Amino acid sequence: MSAILSATGLVKSFGGVQAVDRADLEVISGSITGLIGPNGAGKTTFFNLLSNFITPDDGIVQFKGDRIDKLQPHRIARKGMVRTFQVARALSRLSVLENLLLATQNQTGETFWNVWTQPKRIALEEKQARDRAMEILDSIGLIQKANDYAGGLSGGQRKLLEIGRAMMTKPELILLDEPAAGVNPTLINQICDYIQYWNRQGVSFLIIEHNMDVIMGLCDRVWVLAEGRNLAVGTPEEIQTNDKVLEAYLGA
Repeated sequence: MSAILSATGLVKSFGGVQAVDRADLEVISGSITGLIGPNGAGKTTFFNLLSNFITPDDGIVQFKGDRIDKLQPHRIARKGMVRTFQVARALSRLSVLENLLLATQNQTGETFWNVWTQPKRIALEEKQARDRAMEILDSIGLIQKANDYAGGLSGGQRKLLEIGRAMMTKPELILLDEPAAGVNPTLINQICDYIQYWNRQGVSFLIIEHNMDVIMGLCDRVWVLAEGRNLAVGTPEEIQTNDKVLEAYLGA
């Protein structure tokens, strides 16, 4: 299968520190791909480069064959590639449902004059968005929390909310930054189940995660970074037995 996302020769320096040094990555369409490495390996910086939250000093990022490293993050999201963050973000004083509805894109009612000239279309789109949001909340086990303040959710539930909000954009690829961090084991298993469910629906994933059980249980292919450079790439089984990875990442 073809690559939905590819990065070639990415470089990023902060002062005299080379955070990412000619690193490559490829995500095959329909796959769940992992990105791992020791602390300070440059994983989150690499994510920021892929989504252009940080502009690369050099290198090329392509999504569905088109260069995106010069595009603003919101334009990348509109193309179908969205990301979550290491610390889940929620608008605490809005309801869980409202948090999802905010992610709806390209609504007729966003244009002032349409409010007066196309009220029926706007009402239909709002109903469709609400129905989709409720369907997503049901699929991630938050349907009973729909009208609760998002600020009352646990850390794990906020992770689920953020993934659900990403799903509201109808993405083709989601970049997940440590979805299991700070989450209790029961919710971790649920998050993994939801990722696999959405993957079967056609969504590709690129996941940063320190929990090796999550990476090895979910991913088709794993890329390893160390000191901002590519160290290894392979199946989970190959990575688990790679001497360089064991030395650099697992401390063997």
